[in-house]
Amino acid sequence: MTGRVPRVVSSLAELSGRIVLAIGAFDGLHRGHQAVFARLMALARKFDAVPVALFFQPLPRQVLHPDRPLGCLTSLEEKIVRMGECGVEVVVEMPFDLALATLPAIDFIHGYLLSTETLQVLSICVGEDFRFGAENRGDVALLKDVLAPAGVEVAAVAGLQEEGEWISSSRIRKAVAQGELELAARLLGRPYALRGKVVHGNGIATEMLECPTANLVDEMLQLPPYGVYAARTRLQDGRVLDGIVYIGDAPTIRGVGNGHPVVELHLFDFKGNLYDEAISVEPVMFLRESRVFANADALMKQIQTDMVNAHHALERK
Repeated sequence: MTGRVPRVVSSLAELSGRIVLAIGAFDGLHRGHQAVFARLMALARKFDAVPVALFFQPLPRQVLHPDRPLGCLTSLEEKIVRMGECGVEVVVEMPFDLALATLPAIDFIHGYLLSTETLQVLSICVGEDFRFGAENRGDVALLKDVLAPAGVEVAAVAGLQEEGEWISSSRIRKAVAQGELELAARLLGRPYALRGKVVHGNGIATEMLECPTANLVDEMLQLPPYGVYAARTRLQDGRVLDGIVYIGDAPTIRGVGNGHPVVELHLFDFKGNLYDEAISVEPVMFLRESRVFANADALMKQIQTDMVNAHHALERK
């Protein structure tokens, strides 16, 4: 898929003209979401209207259940980019808070979807299991009951299945958390990858371990099991490079149970500066678990072995 990065607004009130609208969480932009956007684009052509996507930020579950951490499958930046690849021209990143969470579904429709005189919503496209409003009481039937008299077509897109089970963001999160990355790729419709900006680390890998790394940090992302993976990385300029990635809490360097997890990437035969560059890292094959080593020398020796194993693994892929 190709496309340009969509315009981003925080409210439908900022828009005017004729639009068709997709609403959902869209975490991961998996195959089910892609089906919704394919329908949205068909509706945009039918009505000669601008295709718009609306999602809530942060994810509603993160607000409603802060005691139950939820890893995201895509960063906010990647979600917007992938929507553009699906053809979406405008993204509405609607702030989600407890006030919105307790708003009755009927009030959400009238207050947000039908509230502007300068904007003509011709069609709304959602997954057939879409729920919204206080206590998730709103559904497709309610949308149709309220919007049909207003001349708004509601398109409900059927979900997709893989291996007899529904494709969903929660299923993909579970697959990633369990290290089932091939299953995650089938559900996503593309290889599972971690995308983020390269930041400065503590320099230990470069100075002590003789293994320079790019440190990729996004505490909101769902991570696979801690360990070392053979990896492929896509840079901003389109190059795809082989390497090795460590995901974990670096217990040998930082001490057991000390600090947030890190994602450290080493690219083979790469020279240059990646700081502040947005890259995408695909863990291709799990090599070993994260573990504590007696000292930095022992860790450095293991890293050399890991890199040899990663080379061999990637040659077979």
